[in-house]
Amino acid sequence: MREFLTFKSGKFYFSEQYDSTQIDNLLTKATVLSETIVDLPILPEIASQIQPDIMYSSIAGTAAIEGNPIPSEDVKKIAHGEEVSGYTRKAQQEIKNMINAYNLLSGIEPSDAPFVVTESLLCEIHKIITSDIQDENNIPGKYRNGIVHVGDTAHGGVYIPPKIIDDIKNLMKEFVEWINSEEVTHLNPFIRAALAHYYFCVIHPFWDGNGRTSRLLEAIILQSSNIKYVPRELSNYYYRNVDDYYNSFSKSIKLKKDVTPFLKFCINGSVESLYKIKEIIIYFIRKFSLRDFYRFEHINKRITRRQLELLYLLLDKPSRFTLKDLLENRPFSILYNNVTTQTARRDLKKLVSNKFLIVDEKNKYSLNLRVLG
Repeated sequence: MREFLTFKSGKFYFSEQYDSTQIDNLLTKATVLSETIVDLPILPEIASQIQPDIMYSSIAGTAAIEGNPIPSEDVKKIAHGEEVSGYTRKAQQEIKNMINAYNLLSGIEPSDAPFVVTESLLCEIHKIITSDIQDENNIPGKYRNGIVHVGDTAHGGVYIPPKIIDDIKNLMKEFVEWINSEEVTHLNPFIRAALAHYYFCVIHPFWDGNGRTSRLLEAIILQSSNIKYVPRELSNYYYRNVDDYYNSFSKSIKLKKDVTPFLKFCINGSVESLYKIKEIIIYFIRKFSLRDFYRFEHINKRITRRQLELLYLLLDKPSRFTLKDLLENRPFSILYNNVTTQTARRDLKKLVSNKFLIVDEKNKYSLNLRVLG
């Protein structure tokens, strides 16, 4: 822990102290899940389907925390250079800036050595995030010199960060030295990343864009530590739990030297994100395995060509359907337009008996994704 005396805001603490009884179990879960995901056989085709969607939703999430209304589907359109309507120029520029910032994140390579945080990097991130957005006070990449009020009574009260530029400059210098110090770089990367996120926001060095900059800083530290997908997915968790996000800040600020509330919130977010990502990856792996399995069963004449095509169709577009849907509604009817009801019923009966399909009490059929166990 470090203590620093400011000119105008009294003592300021950089502390890595937390209640291990509340954190260690979560930390173990996050670490094990992260190692599991790293070890999963993720084909390039799977990664190419997962990564963009996470990025677009993450950009929408981190921007939405600050009030931006653009959803992930329109973030995707903006990323592809398409025109979107119904949003202000400022809202669209914020998204364009975040896309550029995430491109910077994509260039961070995993390393065994701890990532070195610099003031120049933080100013560059902030410059990217706030460029071309009109603000009477904010200058992209430049520290503020004035009073700001953060938070509200609904989320634990209003916090006034350090007020003058001399304090901000000194605190940012201390912050960078501390976050790169041996005692902090030896911490678990989930802890170090959350501490960087927290203390950057507590200093609040810029007029605008502090939250987005801090979340990107956290993501950079995680990505450099070979923690996959979470660096982007976390912002979605923060957005979904935005009240708890702000409250965890307020609780930690009041404790001064104990950052347990914020660390617990962030690491819980990592655990939830990792579970979600694991399920997504396993789902894609299962789909690839099932495609090969179905083809093998067809080659060995255990299912017909039509049955094979039905299973492929359900892999690509999962749905629940009835015998009537099979005969009358697209896309199933394309396969079954010249087939009798008796033949269609026989196909379904065979696929259910061989556990390729499952049927519920309403006689609706769906793919059995666990036919292989």
